[in-house]
Amino acid sequence: MTIIIEFYNKAKRNNLTTGIIIFDIISFLAYVINPFSLVYPGDLDILFGGIVALLFALRNKKEEQSFLRLGIIVGTMGAFFSTLSISVYDFIFAVFIYGYTLTFFFIRLITFSIIAIIIGLLLGLIFGYIYHIRTPKETMNSKKLDKFLDELT
Repeated sequence: MTIIIEFYNKAKRNNLTTGIIIFDIISFLAYVINPFSLVYPGDLDILFGGIVALLFALRNKKEEQSFLRLGIIVGTMGAFFSTLSISVYDFIFAVFIYGYTLTFFFIRLITFSIIAIIIGLLLGLIFGYIYHIRTPKETMNSKKLDKFLDELT
């Protein structure tokens, strides 16, 4: 049990990296389980993975991190790595069906990257902005003031 608590605390301390990893893992697993979509294969999976990852990363934001910047970084980087893992997964099946063609892999990677990074960027902006508005400025400033006063004494 302490291993799980220790792992969770470490993940909270490294919220940026953990958010990107969560984005990739959840998007990939969702795509493997259910590859259906609205516009392009995997778009709903990217959306689902992005929401979960951004909620985790923004809830565990460090004081010096900006909500918007953290949201944008986790959204775009997570979407890129999700694109890469999903494209490799599709490429493996394409090799068995169509034979070995790198063209399929690169076309899939490029087209899916464009869509996924747009989704990730928009999610990051929206969630970062919502968290930025939701967090009262007085609370943030009072924490800094308390820390400053504690350092003086």
